[in-house]
Amino acid sequence: MLTFNRVPISDRRWGGVISNAAVLTMTSAPLRTKPVSRGTWIASVIFNDPPDPPPADVPVLEEDDVKLEAEGLTLRQQLIEHQTRQDCAACHKKLDSLGFALENYDAVGHWRDTYTSGLPIDASGILFNKHPFSSIIEFKDAILAEKDVFARAFAGHLLAYALEREMRAADAPALDQIVDTAAADDYRLRTIMKAVVMSPVFRAKSSPEYNQNPKE
Repeated sequence: MLTFNRVPISDRRWGGVISNAAVLTMTSAPLRTKPVSRGTWIASVIFNDPPDPPPADVPVLEEDDVKLEAEGLTLRQQLIEHQTRQDCAACHKKLDSLGFALENYDAVGHWRDTYTSGLPIDASGILFNKHPFSSIIEFKDAILAEKDVFARAFAGHLLAYALEREMRAADAPALDQIVDTAAADDYRLRTIMKAVVMSPVFRAKSSPEYNQNPKE
């Protein structure tokens, strides 16, 4: 029988989903981090706003930190070159800040202050074009400053799972009501779950009209 023990965390660099070692490892290459992959994961999972697929002809960066930094450039500096392409710039502007917020964690989630080459790590960025941050702690604070955005994203994932389909534009009023209900009760998980199952769109799922037209 497994026994779980609560472990207090005094250092805010640790704890939470986004700084979980499993997530950090899953979104990395074997020998280096992949900020764009990490940024894509945060945009898709935490904010429920996945980016469009990248162009097919985007150059591939070295998969090894040592080789990547051989010319004295950090990963961030090399990714800037991708932003010169118009078809890449919009997504990089959105994803790079999210991914580089986690850059102090290496490919398996260990903390580091510099790259293997000794080059300094820059974890700064801006969230939603209004919350600048310079560290993972400030990034977590920026997310907390946008509780409605996070709650709407979480509720959207939960409602999609409950409905067994993707969200549609017609579901927006239901999500608005769920978020309003959650905000009124300090964003408690139990309140969000109850609001989802009590929402008209979920309750209509069992109606004959819904079952006859599930894709409308």
